[in-house]
Amino acid sequence: MLLTRRDILFSCITVLVCISLSACAQTKRNTTKRKPVAENREPATLLQATSQKTLPGRPENEPTTDYRFVIVWNGDKEPASFFWRGENSWQACEVTRVKNFKPLVIKNNGIPQSLNYENDDPGNISYKKGDTLELYPITMGKHPMPDEISKEKNNVIYYKEVNGQWMALPVEKITKLPTIAMP
Repeated sequence: MLLTRRDILFSCITVLVCISLSACAQTKRNTTKRKPVAENREPATLLQATSQKTLPGRPENEPTTDYRFVIVWNGDKEPASFFWRGENSWQACEVTRVKNFKPLVIKNNGIPQSLNYENDDPGNISYKKGDTLELYPITMGKHPMPDEISKEKNNVIYYKEVNGQWMALPVEKITKLPTIAMP
C-alpha cells in the first residue's frame, strides 16, 4: 500500500497536534525563585521585648503567654505589616504608637516598675520615621506564612515596608515579666 502526499501530510499534522496538546496539558511548575529575607537593614530598632504568662482561673483552660515589643521605626517608607515568628507560631502584630518610652526597670524582687510608656495611637494613622511603636502579636486569625520566610528561624520579628521585601529583626533577649494568676 502506497502512501500519498496527502496521507503523509495528514499524519504529520496529527502528530504535531498530539505533541502540542500534551505539552499544553502538562502542569506548570512554579518557577519563582525564593527571595532571601533581608537581615535587618536597620529600618527598625528593637528597644524592648517582654513576655508575660497568664494562668487561667479555670483548670481546663490553657495558660497563655503574651509578647510585647517596642521598636523605633527608622525606615523612609511606611511600614506595611509586622509578624512575630515565635517558638511554634506565626502571628500578625497589632501596631500602636507610643510616647514617653523609658527603659524597663526591674526591681530586686523581680517585679518591674509601672509601665514604661504610654499609648499615643488614635487609630487609623500612618507611621513615619522616628515613631516609637509597640507590636503586640495577636493569636486570632489565619495569616499564611510567606514562602520566602524560613521556617527554621524562631524569635524573629518580620516586617515589610510598603512595596518592599520581607526584613528580619532577630529578638535575642526577651524579658520575662511576673506570671499573672487569674481568680
